[in-house]
Amino acid sequence: MGKTALITGASAGIGAAFARRLAGDGYDLVLVARRQSRLAGLQGELERRHGITVSVMQADLAQSGEVARVAEAIERHPSLDMLINNAGFGTQGPFSEIELDQQLEMVAVHVVATMRLCRAALPGMIGRKRGTIVNVSSVAGFIPLAGRATYNSTKSFLTTFSQVLQAEVRDQGITVQALCPGFTSTEFHDTAAYGDFDRTSIPKWMWMPADKVVDISLAAIERNRVVVIPGLTNRLIVAAYRFRFTAAALRFLRRLVMGRWKN
Repeated sequence: MGKTALITGASAGIGAAFARRLAGDGYDLVLVARRQSRLAGLQGELERRHGITVSVMQADLAQSGEVARVAEAIERHPSLDMLINNAGFGTQGPFSEIELDQQLEMVAVHVVATMRLCRAALPGMIGRKRGTIVNVSSVAGFIPLAGRATYNSTKSFLTTFSQVLQAEVRDQGITVQALCPGFTSTEFHDTAAYGDFDRTSIPKWMWMPADKVVDISLAAIERNRVVVIPGLTNRLIVAAYRFRFTAAALRFLRRLVMGRWKN
């Protein structure tokens, strides 16, 4: 039996890049996303190109019932080798001005869905003494930037959750990774929430292709690295904050990304 990976948020961006890379490596895939037409197109592409089996599940992971359906599929799978929790979205603006329901949906997708799907996958992985979980977090989780209260906080949770989970299962043949990319060339900033976002305001050298992020993630799995920050620039930004150059780092990031928001 070949290896199988389940990927959420698989219809575009980092999720689609994971799907293409893993298909090339011979994995069968279960692709989960909201956009059925995108999933069907990717399914056809990968099956034709790589001769693998691709199943698709249309699901909105902000909805508890939809998460339960995906969790049940994971629990029923006879041998799921990899779970990639990639589904997510962003907002920008002060916490007090963004609709509360939208922020609660973000918590549901980033935090609750990730927890439920990890919980569904782990018993089988523990029983087989093998498995990999990648939780897609963000550099944003390390830095408390104004205007992104819920996004940055949920990403911080994902990083810590992954570290603790790895500590619990490391002796059982399972690898857990928190993948923390920075600016990535995807459709993430093309939503209505980022309608006034100007990509050209971010230097080209700060953007990383999604397939490069995936390559770094998968290479890090081989080295059992838990927290993975792709790119020297992103690592330097996080290091600057961690080593207490906080004020300077935050001033730089505010000017670069969100200069209009003030603490």
